[in-house]
Amino acid sequence: METRASYVLIGAFTLTVFIAALLFVMWIGKLSLDREWDYYDIVFKEAVTGLTVGGAVQYNGIQVGDVRKLSLANDDPRQVVIRVRLFGGTPVKTDTKASLNLVGLTGVTVIQLSGGSPAAPRLTAAAGDEYPRIVADASALQTLLASGQDVAVNANDVLARVGTLLSDENMSHVARSLEHIDQVTGAVADQRAELKAAIATLATTSARLEDTLARVDALAASARTLVDREGRLTLASARAWLDSVRRTTDTANAVLDENRAAIAGFGRDGLSQISPAVAELRSTLRSIRAVAARLRENPAAYLLGQEPVKEFEPR
Repeated sequence: METRASYVLIGAFTLTVFIAALLFVMWIGKLSLDREWDYYDIVFKEAVTGLTVGGAVQYNGIQVGDVRKLSLANDDPRQVVIRVRLFGGTPVKTDTKASLNLVGLTGVTVIQLSGGSPAAPRLTAAAGDEYPRIVADASALQTLLASGQDVAVNANDVLARVGTLLSDENMSHVARSLEHIDQVTGAVADQRAELKAAIATLATTSARLEDTLARVDALAASARTLVDREGRLTLASARAWLDSVRRTTDTANAVLDENRAAIAGFGRDGLSQISPAVAELRSTLRSIRAVAARLRENPAAYLLGQEPVKEFEPR
């Protein structure tokens, strides 16, 4: 009887716990059914890696809903349309922005809503759309992943080039170059005394060159002083000569001004009297030239007035 009574108690307790659990689940389900939801479509123009159905939707870090459906856009397969449901009354405005966000180090991807100014109107469905639509911005997560891929490609390229640089052939070239450097340094070490002598000679030559340059500078300074002094004297003489010429010109202009009437009269009357005298002088000069020519040809005949004797030519 005691054993049967214990079975009855255990069965009654189990049945009670089952009924309580069932009632709790029904209560939770009733709460979920009674809650009001707002549905939105979020359009991403990039890959949504890591996002799954049931993923969280946050608004400024607070979870306000979850992901219900993921699909490609019918008119453009490059776009991803994600249907989300948010708690009723969530303030989604026309300037609300959406992006992907990585939560912690677990790699879980969520949708992050932000923005929404108080003055902006609530977002409503456009004509032809079933639900209001939000066009998402480019996320820093995808940019980071794309950059990571580029970095990996560049790193592989660098490693390949380093491998080519450190090939056996190049290493042998490097070894030969180091050997040649050792030989050169050894030769330089053997010529240490000659190098010291050459350096000493160079130092002496540099000192002499500095002395020569100092003398050249002194000579140039003396020449510059002499040129400056002679130049000043020459300029002074030139100024005096120009002053003299200016005074002479002024005097000549004054004389011309005073005798302008006389010069004009001479040009008018005197030139007409000079022209016959010049013509007579030219005639006299022609006569003199003729006499001189005859004197050169036969001075005796011209002076004695005899004709030249003709030579006899026998036939």
